[in-house]
Amino acid sequence: MTVTLRQIEYALAVDEAGAICAAAKALHVAQPSLSQQISSLERSLGVMLFERTATGTSTTPAGRAFLAEALQALQAVERAREVAVRAASTMRKDIIIGANEMTPALWLAQSVASLRAAAPKLSARVVTFSDTESLIEAVTSGGIDVGVGPVHAASWRERKQRVGSLELAMAVSRNASPSLGGPVPAGKLGTQDWVTCPSNAHALSELRKSIGDTRTDNPSAANLSAAVSYVDAGLGATLVSTGQALPDSLDLVAINPPPTVDVYAFALRSTDVVTFNRIAREITARSNR
Repeated sequence: MTVTLRQIEYALAVDEAGAICAAAKALHVAQPSLSQQISSLERSLGVMLFERTATGTSTTPAGRAFLAEALQALQAVERAREVAVRAASTMRKDIIIGANEMTPALWLAQSVASLRAAAPKLSARVVTFSDTESLIEAVTSGGIDVGVGPVHAASWRERKQRVGSLELAMAVSRNASPSLGGPVPAGKLGTQDWVTCPSNAHALSELRKSIGDTRTDNPSAANLSAAVSYVDAGLGATLVSTGQALPDSLDLVAINPPPTVDVYAFALRSTDVVTFNRIAREITARSNR
């Protein structure tokens, strides 16, 4: 039997929300993905944790018994993680910043350079993640000291500070851009074909929802670089930050009004507050230039 911490967290969220759809919204995950994880957990345990009804879900007696013990296990893992992070922080001399690939590299490079200039003995480096969920997991595990990316408000309940806002635009094939002109009114994008990837999926979903585009057959790439390659191959457009470097064969076309995403620096509460504030302050200064 294999039970993951994520499955326990998902099951606790369903129990608290009383419905799969409400729990998925609170967790910022797709409802089918959450349902699949719960079903997988139930198969591993060999018991039904929840009864599905037309109005939501109710926790079975077996589910209540399991979740009571599982919550204690989750809390024990959290305590163990905090102890390990504290022990590691006394030994590690470098700071690892994890960044979502939508976060402009210039913000990070200038921030690291400034940090090193202010503290010559400090070793700071950046690791890039193709999706926010993986970045959050890396920060949670203690492998990353400070994460930087478009974390949604309810996704992180520990230390967090807004460091800037990203304005997004369309990366399109140069062959297609003359017909688009620019900036393109958002309301005229209803027939636009899109390429999605984990780092822009939420923003693209919100944009399409705002213009009534309910299509779900758009190509999906593993990361932003792959999405740009798909666009170069003529499969549609994708959303990137206005500072994104693109191949010469692509153009950046503005959208009116432009989609935006807030970017946060976030870390565990056990992270040194002085270090966190210094990193957040440096990135904020770069994002506002």
